[in-house]
Amino acid sequence: MTSPRPSVTSQSLANQLEPIVRVHADIRARRYARVDVATARTRILAGRAGIDFESTLSGAPDLSLAFSQVASAFERTGITATPQINALQAMTVDADAHVLAWANHDSPPSDVTMKLARNLAGIVGNAILSQVAAEIMNEFSPTGWKWPECPCCRASPDLAMTADAGRILVCWRCDTRWSTELRGCLGCNATEAPAIARVTSPYLGYELAICNVCGRYLKERRGPPTYELLVERALTVGLDEAAQQRGLRT
Repeated sequence: MTSPRPSVTSQSLANQLEPIVRVHADIRARRYARVDVATARTRILAGRAGIDFESTLSGAPDLSLAFSQVASAFERTGITATPQINALQAMTVDADAHVLAWANHDSPPSDVTMKLARNLAGIVGNAILSQVAAEIMNEFSPTGWKWPECPCCRASPDLAMTADAGRILVCWRCDTRWSTELRGCLGCNATEAPAIARVTSPYLGYELAICNVCGRYLKERRGPPTYELLVERALTVGLDEAAQQRGLRT
């Protein structure tokens, strides 16, 4: 699988999402959470997650402002209509609770307005945790880390990038990237068909790798992402929906 050049449609969506990308970067820059980098690295080298993500998020100051700014960015993109934003703003929303629910991968709410709140919370939570994880992983190699879960927060990867030299996994929660020798399913190590099925989406540059043995899936591409990770996830959300409709999990 080779990485295609960005299509007109994908570039258009990337441009549309620019207000969200900017707010995400702004939240990261504010450093809502602090971490003892040396301690986190010691934990990773000992085979444990670098941070307790719940404690990290709970220690952040009130997230209401960040939540509101992300809501405004969603409105500016046109992805979320103004009446939906107004309905959300008319409610009492515990931004911190929604961010923790997102980080815990709780089932999404059935209520449309609360579902929007969870989506906003995902941008806030990812910005905070990715900033912390970036500090930990900067010029640090997690020697000996052999697990398919994130070395920083122990979440599963949702993206994989392959090259001749190896495979890089990307954490869905904190965006940490780490290398792995595993070439097949991260759950059961299956590598061949029919255990592993691959659905190619050349338009997006991704394959949907499905394990028919343990029911896991992964979005995989050749080479590095074209856009910021939150844009890549938005571009490939249809692959997630297709996998989840089959009852698959990351």
